[in-house]
Amino acid sequence: MTENTHKMHRRRRAPRRDGLSTRAIVLEAAGQVFAERGFAEATSKEICERAGANSAAVNYYFGGKENLYEEVLVEAHRQMVSLEDLDQLLSSDGAPEEKLRAFLLRMLKTAADAANLWGVKIYLRELASPSPFITTVMTTTVLPKADKLRCLIHELTGLPQDSAQVERAKAFVLTPCISLIMFPDVLKKLVLPTFAADSKDVLEDMLAYALGGLRSLREAENAAEK
Repeated sequence: MTENTHKMHRRRRAPRRDGLSTRAIVLEAAGQVFAERGFAEATSKEICERAGANSAAVNYYFGGKENLYEEVLVEAHRQMVSLEDLDQLLSSDGAPEEKLRAFLLRMLKTAADAANLWGVKIYLRELASPSPFITTVMTTTVLPKADKLRCLIHELTGLPQDSAQVERAKAFVLTPCISLIMFPDVLKKLVLPTFAADSKDVLEDMLAYALGGLRSLREAENAAEK
């Protein structure tokens, strides 16, 4: 381990008396500020003030605003669903259909809490105007999570994981989930006015549509092999 790397690890472990590391507090404050102002308008000074930290904290812990924003993008996606969550949901010994149900339920819970997650607001900004940092974060953070779903779709259909059909099926399962998470509440209430009250029915409908489509792919593949 190099001296610089050792110093970085030492900095990240430095605790505050309240039990939270300064680094974590700066990251949380940065998420809030970036969600409100976007990357271009946010300043390190405002982030440090929001965190109640020294004005040099952004450079000290992250090496600058750009590096901080990349870490915020990673944390923003983790707020919606973490890799640990997906491992727990999709790597169990349960039936594939039950794993899909658990996945959709997790997505619906995120959608129900979306208004309280600054991570959702940041990704809405990225959808409207992608930053130069989003490609790297997609590759390192988002796609590995999507690959977990690809494995589940393989279980459900028997199709090769690297097939175009599985890739499209993954997108078709994910798109309704992303839409429900990303829709602002005002639009969600227009499209699904009883979303909160009917969340159980929404889950069952999403599961039925997803399983119906995946079964159709499997049946078509079986027919083609005969």
